[in-house]
Amino acid sequence: MRNGSNNWGVSYSRIVWLENALRSHDNVNRILRHDDIVIEVERKSGKDITVLCLDEYALGESGVLRVFNEFPAVNFISVGGNWNGYTPEAKELCLSRQIGLYNSSELAGALWKNDFWTYHKKDDKGNPIYPYKRA
Repeated sequence: MRNGSNNWGVSYSRIVWLENALRSHDNVNRILRHDDIVIEVERKSGKDITVLCLDEYALGESGVLRVFNEFPAVNFISVGGNWNGYTPEAKELCLSRQIGLYNSSELAGALWKNDFWTYHKKDDKGNPIYPYKRA
């Protein structure tokens, strides 16, 4: 295990923010970070998850494939803050593999669901809202 550097350009402040958000969530027992940007999350309710901490303005399908190649155990990708997002193609690919793909505005809700990869925010009519961006 190594901490302190990563090939994705994720800053220490982004990693610490995510660690704190996870640690303070009411459905999290404990976390363990390794490989600088991978965080193992033991949940109180639901299966444990393995989160990859990224800081991508618009994570596309090729980025998701890179994640799958470099971090095969990851089942939850955090793309960063509220201003970050992902493409529709990236979301579909993750859904097809039961991988959560979220920005920080979606994080807390997803951590409560057993099938966390299906979580999405809803508008006032109940329609899904996704923070889609174009890469």
